[in-house]
Formats: sequence, structure tokens, C-alpha cells
Amino acid sequence: MNYREFLQTHTTCPFCEPIINRNIQEEYKAYLTFAIAPYHKHHLLVVSKRHIENFEELEPEEIDSVNRLLHAGVKIIKSLGYKNYTILLRNGDDHSKSIRHLHYHIIPVSMIGDLNHEGGERLVMTEEEIEQLLDEIKSL
Repeated sequence: MNYREFLQTHTTCPFCEPIINRNIQEEYKAYLTFAIAPYHKHHLLVVSKRHIENFEELEPEEIDSVNRLLHAGVKIIKSLGYKNYTILLRNGDDHSKSIRHLHYHIIPVSMIGDLNHEGGERLVMTEEEIEQLLDEIKSL
């Protein structure tokens, strides 16, 4: 299934009501997970637990949780062998923001947009791909 189809069929916030438990690490106010429609195979996300849309709404405790998880995510990316990465936060009412729940992207060297890191269409991961990804990250 492509990402656009997924968004059209999903009626609830996928971060407030995830399809599956896909947490890699959790803090009191945020969690580290992976993207199910990744720009790159090892595309990670840091998500606020509270449903907010904008960076300015973050409270001090949430900022602390997010920062610790961003650092944890970068350590994972580095442990996977990447030297370069992008931390991305889309904020505001821009139409490129597909999910209206504050989240940060940690992406190994990658082109960013509607295409994956190889220039092809972004696809939603299969259950098998999700299991392989989790096994790979948990083995670190």
C-alpha cells in the first residue's frame, strides 16, 4: 500500500492510536519509534505522547523527553553505521505535513520528500519488514 492510500484510509491519529506497538524506547512524555512509510529503511521518529501539532506547544518536561530520545535515536543511527543523518521537524499548517501530531524525523543520509531515499515512491512497510527492522534495532 502506498503512503497516500494509507493516509486516506486511516481515520484516527496513527501516533495516538498506533496500529501496532512499535516503540523502540519510551520516556515519560515521548517515545522513539520507526516510520512505517519510511524515507529510508532506518528512518526513526520521536513522537510526543500528548497530541499536539506545533513545536511551540511543547512543555519543558516534553522537551526534555524529546531531547533524550533524539540523542538515543542518533546513537542507533550511528550504531547502524551511518555517519550522516537529518533531524527534521515539520511545523505549522504546511500541506507537506501529512500527520497533524508533533513528531521529529531522524533520517540517515537521504533525499527528503514524497520519494524514498532511492527516488522511488514511499511504501508502507509490510509486517515482515517491520519485524526485521525491530529485530535489527533491538540487536544493537
